Amino acid sequence: GSPAVASKTGGSRPSTALVLIVCGSLSLYGVSYNLVLFMVSKLGLSNAGAAIQVSIWNGVHDLSPLLVAYVSDSHLGRFKTTLGGSLIYFFGLALLSLSVLLVENKVPATWLFFVALYVIALGKGFAASLLAFGADQFDGKDPVEAAWKSSYFNWSNFSTSLGLLLAVVGVVYIGDRLGFSSALFVCTGVILFGIMVFSSGAKFYRYAPSLTGNPFARLLQRGSHKGDHSNLAGILVVWLGSVVYETMKTQTFSLFVEQAALMGTIVGGFRVPPASLNSFDPISVLVWMVVYDRVLVPVMRRATGNSRGFTLFQRMGAGLVMMTAAMACAAVLEASRLAGFHRERVQTNVLWQIPQFVLVGCSKVFYCVGLIEFLYDQAPENLRTVAAAMAFFSSSVGSFLSGFLVSITSGITGEQGWIPRDLNNGHLDYFFWLLVALGIANWVIFLASYKFKE
Repeated sequence: GSPAVASKTGGSRPSTALVLIVCGSLSLYGVSYNLVLFMVSKLGLSNAGAAIQVSIWNGVHDLSPLLVAYVSDSHLGRFKTTLGGSLIYFFGLALLSLSVLLVENKVPATWLFFVALYVIALGKGFAASLLAFGADQFDGKDPVEAAWKSSYFNWSNFSTSLGLLLAVVGVVYIGDRLGFSSALFVCTGVILFGIMVFSSGAKFYRYAPSLTGNPFARLLQRGSHKGDHSNLAGILVVWLGSVVYETMKTQTFSLFVEQAALMGTIVGGFRVPPASLNSFDPISVLVWMVVYDRVLVPVMRRATGNSRGFTLFQRMGAGLVMMTAAMACAAVLEASRLAGFHRERVQTNVLWQIPQFVLVGCSKVFYCVGLIEFLYDQAPENLRTVAAAMAFFSSSVGSFLSGFLVSITSGITGEQGWIPRDLNNGHLDYFFWLLVALGIANWVIFLASYKFKE
């Protein structure tokens, strides 16, 4: 409750928050990328059923930040909410590790498996309060700390991508070689380490007081003031577009992995785990972040006079195009894979998935960072956790929409339709083309329905 001493708190000291971001990202993606294959191979779900379950779970764990935003901004504050949520997350991972170990040893534990998954989903909401809490450590009125605060969002995105890369390269490999339970025990240990490091910096943090009342009500009250309706309308248009984007992005966790599982995974005498191709997503993010910041922005700044280089809408629009192109690549690859299998019984090499993952990663640099920056800019200072939660919420709705599309498609096309149990007898390429059509429609609406003056 005492005023923070600038020389002893905040600023660049509490980089421990970034450590927790890395650990949280690694553990989440370590679970996500092994999940669909475990459901198919060990729990006996169909390809469509596993994709639906993963989409629903992704939706729930991206919905929980809205609950966290309410608790954080109105009751506990961001530090306590982050710590409590991360402990729930740790408990869920420990339960999931136990349930998978039981299943691998032929002990029925499906109910415990799904309970643990949704405990993880509840705890994962701490990511929103952690993002806002990290930004609280910098004084926007101090020129030096204001520059650090701007860099913080880049470093938080970098930390998320680093955790994703470590998960795909390390945890997925462990899961493929030693079993999913071994991978989960690693994830559990990693998040515990992150919590301990984050807690160790408590005396160096700056703590913003929580406000009374409902943060969502405050947002609506703000929109009822004259002049704010256009801002809320602009936020709504952008947010709705992000839902379609997230629907396409969800495929990297499910259908991209199922596609890879039926491709040739022997490269140079080494077996490549199907989910490990996802490593090209974060690698692409890390490379394109440097290219964007050091090359594209300076060039565009000189050309347009805009301090950002690109306007936020140009940046997001480019990201939408790239994600749609990724779905088109996946569709073309699947059509080629099916043709080769049915004509000559040959397997297409899994490395042909690299272009679609690179495009997904590149689109994140443009769209995801642009979306967070847009929402953060439009939100009042006391609603920044809500702004972060809205970005997660779009991912949640997109995941639910993905599951809905898979379910409807399977229902309409039948058991041996587009996404059957054996994808060699289906037409997954048609489903990818459906996503391409949605992406094109979303991009056209994005351009036609809203023009925003930055």
